[in-house]
Amino acid sequence: MKNFLLAILIATLVVYGLGGALQDWFGMHLMMGDDMLSPLENLAVFSAVSIVFVLIGFVVALSVFGTIAIAVLASVAALVVVGLSALWPVVLVVLAMWIYRQGQRAAHTS
Repeated sequence: MKNFLLAILIATLVVYGLGGALQDWFGMHLMMGDDMLSPLENLAVFSAVSIVFVLIGFVVALSVFGTIAIAVLASVAALVVVGLSALWPVVLVVLAMWIYRQGQRAAHTS
């Protein structure tokens, strides 16, 4: 959460800085109706837009991470199923030997 808030702060500062540069260099101003917005209103609009973009980036990053995690888990599950299906006779023989040895130990101790 700390990184998320830091990302929002950085994005807001970058947008504020770029907004100020655009206003100074190119004379770009936001207009609402026939009125030009004040610098504080420009900051609020640019901040809201930057927060929306940061939220969209956060959602995309989480969805990409989630997709990768699901793909890795599905791959591991598939390998386990393939391994068990290919080696089930060996597992069965080892299990039978283990049960047989447990029975022999129980017979010797009684």
